[in-house]
Amino acid sequence: MPTSKRRRKAASSADTLRVRDFELLIALHETGNLTEAAERVGITEPAASSRLKVVQRAFKMPLYKPGNGGGAFTEAGSAVLAAAVDIVQAFHRGTHEANEALRGGQHLLRVGASSFLPARWHGLLQSVPMRVHRNVTMHLDLAYTEQLLLALRRHDLDVVLVTSPPENGKITSHCVAKSSFRIVFREGHPLATRESLSLSDLLVYPWILFHRSVHPWLHDLILRRVELAGGGARIKHRVNHSEHVPRLLTDDLMLAWLTPAGAEHIAQPGIVSRPLDDPEIRLETHIAALASNTSPLVAEYFKCFLKRVEEDQSPVQLTLPISLPDHDAVGNRHVFMMPA
Repeated sequence: MPTSKRRRKAASSADTLRVRDFELLIALHETGNLTEAAERVGITEPAASSRLKVVQRAFKMPLYKPGNGGGAFTEAGSAVLAAAVDIVQAFHRGTHEANEALRGGQHLLRVGASSFLPARWHGLLQSVPMRVHRNVTMHLDLAYTEQLLLALRRHDLDVVLVTSPPENGKITSHCVAKSSFRIVFREGHPLATRESLSLSDLLVYPWILFHRSVHPWLHDLILRRVELAGGGARIKHRVNHSEHVPRLLTDDLMLAWLTPAGAEHIAQPGIVSRPLDDPEIRLETHIAALASNTSPLVAEYFKCFLKRVEEDQSPVQLTLPISLPDHDAVGNRHVFMMPA
């Protein structure tokens, strides 16, 4: 084949739209940032920029306009984005159903769980008695909440147990546990005499806060609440795990945001914790699935898991902070409280 033909063929292949291109549009809409969108779909930022140009050439119109404060989709881009969601979901649903057909009578249930949940939650997930679908093999994936929700939307997971998922009308979720943040500091801290703390009490002290990558939605919620309280967060350190906190509490002014289980995990002489009393910032655990998932297997597991949690009389706590107000009308969000 002549060199010119090979080049034209290679260029034509490079310009062919792929499922990942539509996933990139969705990620760009959700993150508002090309760098984070590229990371989410597993490509470099230059590659993401190149693929975005390919998509716009294919549709022969501008779909997304970058800007210094974050880009925005055009009106045409918003229309394409809505179609992109359907395309991606249809592709992954078809792949999943094809794999299910190959397995015949064997049933595979792919369950995801936040890696910061205590092991007790993981045990509950794997001890759900199934009455109709008995021949079930479960695969359990542990990851951050955002990663699990992405896998759920891509049909790579069937059910997830996550920490306060952001509101999404395409996802059905049930809250199975709630708690409050614990604010941790040395016993000489000025707040140590309080029984509970408000957000405004924390504003004058330096913080140890979790990385945004752990839970972007919750991280941003806390900072928005700080702005509404009329202050600014004095974040001095960021951590991924509670065990990093004790060595960072270097003086009697530093404080750390932890969950009850995280605070209990690092409990030692000289360190105390107090509950945060805030109406918007709470710790929640949700079991979630796609609202469009009509699988009888998933429906039975969902129902049986809720019953299994209800029967478990011991309270279960999260090990990383999560928060979201309850919603009954949006996203099919309902609340199922753990017994006290």
